[in-house]
Parts: sequence; C-alpha cells; structure tokens
Amino acid sequence: MKTTMAAALERNRKFLPVASTAALFLLVYMGGFASFSGMREPQAFFNLFDFAPFLIVATVGESFVIISGGIDLSVSGILALTTVVAASLLNMGWSAWTIFPLVLLLGMLFGFVMGLFITYLKVQPFIATLAGMWLARGLCYMISDAEVRIHDSTYTTLGQTKILIPGLADPAAAKHQDFGAYITYLVVAAMAVFVFGLFVAHLTKFGRTMYAMGGGNGANEVSARLMGLPVNRTKVLVYTFAGFCSAVSGILYSIYVMSGRGNHGSGFELTAIAACVIGGIALTGGEGYLIGALVGVLITSLITLLITYQGNLSSYWVYIVIGALMLVFIGIQGAVAAWNAAAIGRARYGGHAIRRVRRAWYQTRAVRAAVVVGAIALVGLFTFSVVLPFVFPSTQTRACDLKPMRPDEAKALSDGGAVLVYERNGGRTCIDELYAVYADGRVTVDYAGDQPKKEMKLTPEQVTKLLETISGYGFFTDNFYTTHHAPCMDCFQYSTTATYKNVTKTVDAVDGGADAPSAYWPMTGEIAALLYPTTTK
Repeated sequence: MKTTMAAALERNRKFLPVASTAALFLLVYMGGFASFSGMREPQAFFNLFDFAPFLIVATVGESFVIISGGIDLSVSGILALTTVVAASLLNMGWSAWTIFPLVLLLGMLFGFVMGLFITYLKVQPFIATLAGMWLARGLCYMISDAEVRIHDSTYTTLGQTKILIPGLADPAAAKHQDFGAYITYLVVAAMAVFVFGLFVAHLTKFGRTMYAMGGGNGANEVSARLMGLPVNRTKVLVYTFAGFCSAVSGILYSIYVMSGRGNHGSGFELTAIAACVIGGIALTGGEGYLIGALVGVLITSLITLLITYQGNLSSYWVYIVIGALMLVFIGIQGAVAAWNAAAIGRARYGGHAIRRVRRAWYQTRAVRAAVVVGAIALVGLFTFSVVLPFVFPSTQTRACDLKPMRPDEAKALSDGGAVLVYERNGGRTCIDELYAVYADGRVTVDYAGDQPKKEMKLTPEQVTKLLETISGYGFFTDNFYTTHHAPCMDCFQYSTTATYKNVTKTVDAVDGGADAPSAYWPMTGEIAALLYPTTTK
C-alpha cells in the first residue's frame, strides 16, 4: 500500500502545488460556510468572481509571462492608463465600442515594445516592465491629474446588468430586487479571457514552447533554442498578450468604478503575482497551471469576503494573510523542486541511490518538507479563523457603540423640502452624520448626540448639478437597490434619499462588500466631494 502511494505521489508530483491550492480553498470556504450564515447563500460563491473580474484577466497575462520565465510589473500602469484614456475619450463624446479596441491596441503596443526590449536588447524583464509601468503612469497624469468620471449608458449597462444563474435565481423575484444568484457581464468577459488563455497555454504549440522556455534559471530557454523552437517570437508574443490582458483588465476596472485615474490599481501587479504563486505557478517559470492561478484569485477574494463577514478585523489583514500564503506556497514549490531534482538524480544513476539508501517513501526530504508546509498552512488557517477573532473581538477594538440609523428623521427632512438627505454612520469613531441639502443651497448637518447642528452653504447650481449626477448614475432606476449586511469596524452604513423631477427614492448600502450597486460608491464620492471638505466638528 505504501509503495503504491509513493509511486502515485512520484508520478503526480507536478500537481502538488495546484492540488494544495484547491484543498486550501475548499478548506477555508467550508470554514466560512460553517461560521457565517451569509456564506451559505449561493451568491456568496459568485461574489468571489464579482469581487475581481479584472484581477482574473490580469492574472492570466501574468501567468503567461511567469511560465515563460519572466515577470511583468507593468500591469497596474497599463490598467490605469486604459482607465484614463477610456474615461477621457468618453467625455469627449466617443463611443465605448470605438474606445475598447483602441485601448486594447494601446495595451498590446506597450507589451510588444517591452517584449522587444527584453528579447533582442536583453533587458531584464524586471527593469523593462518597471519602466513600462512608470511610463504608463506618467502618461496618465499628462492626460489628467484628477479623477475623470464616466457617465456612459454602455458602461452602466455592462457594469450593472445582472445575469441570473439558472436554478439559483427567480426572474419574477428579481423585479423586487431579490436577485438570487447572479454574475455580471464583467465576470463573463473575464472568464472568456481565462478560457482562451487556458486553451492557448495547454493545447497549442505556442503554449508548449512557452513552457519549454521557462525554468532552469535560463538553461531551459537555451535548450529550447537548441531544439529549434521559436523562442524569440514566443517571448515577444507573450508580453504582447500580457499587455492585452492588462488593457482588458483596465476596461473592466473602469466599468467597475465608473472612472479613470492615474493611481487606479496601485500595487495591482503584486496582487496578480501573488495569485499566480498561491495558484502553484513557479516563479522560476516552466511549471504551473492557469486553473491554479484562477483558484489563487478566488482565494484572495475569499479572504476579503471572510474578513468582511468577520466584521472586527481591519482590511489590512488581507495583505497579511496573502503574504503568509505566498510563503507557504513558495515552500511547497521548493519541496517539489527538490523532489524533481531527486527524481532526475535517480534516473541519471539508474536508481542505485535508492537501492543504497533504502528509505521508506515517508522518510524522503520532499515528503517531510510537504508535511512541514502543510502544518504551517493548518496553523495559519487555525490562527486566522479561531485565534484572531478572540484576540481582536469587536468589543475591544471599537472604543464606541454604533448609533442606530435614523430613517424617520431622514423622511421628515425629505418631507420638509430637502432634495437630498444623506446619512453616513459607522467607522472606528462611530460617526453619525445626517445631511439635508435644499434646492437653494442650504445644507444642515446633524451629528446626533450632544453636538450642535451646523449649517453650510452651496450654490443652487451645485445642488442642481449634484442631483443631475446622481440621476445619471441610475439612482432612480431598478439598478439602484437597498442592501444590508453587518459593517466591519472600518466600514460605514449609508442612506441616501434624493428627490429629482418630482420623484423621491431612498437607497441604503454598506461599504466593505460587493452586494451594493457598483455605481453607489462613485455616487457617494460625488456627494462627499461637496459635503465632507467643508464640514467641521
């Protein structure tokens, strides 16, 4: 039995990293399923995709580059440039369907030029793509040094249309905002790119050449050249495809946030690299599977979702957990590399080393290393899911009590002539601010408690423009709906009541999750730009 297990492990050792990733995902997901009622809803799983369709696409491009033996740090720069170019052209009156191919060509051009530098001028990929990132960011700020808002019907449709999952959603109930399980067009686009990448990487000559180039600290690339494989052409195309994926990611991101800005996606390339590593793709190249990279993205989304449900941990714990997971999976990759080296040695010497040593399979270094890495992963999981909630309970980390929302007061203000009533409630200091904006520009602010009410002054034109902007985001359509979940310690609850053209509507939402309408947060940004800077306590 032991001999059979050892032989099976020996034959399938290349699947160990991706199998470890899948096992970790299932283990953490089941832990969340048992701990939080919200995780038992079918939509909780689909939210993992809705959280980051742009990260899925960027990870596909990054996976190609890493497997070929390189690295791409230009992802975030190209993403930001794509958002700024698209937003600026939309505001100039261009059609979205004209802009999409244009920015895709721009991303491919960046990748193509970086590929030429890396391939023919022998510039290190780290340096070439870092330069590409800074160049793209610089171009962003040449176009606009401020955020460029997007008000386009095509973007609104692509970002807010929900595709119901058959069997998990009721179309009749969706009319009453009870959507059931759904995905968006952004997820469909991301998965289309993923499937295309999966086909190219694993079922084409191009993909086989890409794998042959990676690994061996450059030795495999030399071997591929000696075998007559088109290494130079493949390397240039890999970086061109990575630029294409970065541009697609930028399009999806601009639809997701409905804006373009030069600092969008800061550090995004590192998240994509982390997802690849967690997914079992070796940083040395030549090893790994795209399906593992997808699971790596889902793990990063799952960590974010669990921290949101947990409610009393800062969002910065996402980075801590991802960093720890990277160390664990790099350890797994090291164990597999040692295992492969031992197998090559045995093949070279005809297996004599095994006959001399006669170790049992469970005594080998690779198995011991895998056991150590597995123990580290289990300890980390136990720490995250059991220890931290007791070490950082919400009653100890929040120095105040959240105040209840004030819907009755908000309704009275709206009935009293306020065209916009906006409440922000929560955060570490338990803020509770109720704003009432009137058509003549008068603004009242009620901080609740013993603090006195205050007044501010806007111009009637500012109020009219704000209401037009809110309406432009689709506030008075079915795409804006109320959502509720427990806010995390750093999160806020919001309630917005707007009256425009004799129509009054109230929409509530909580940040820190993916359940609210995607356009709700750009809308609150417009409101905050007018109200918060002039507010003093």
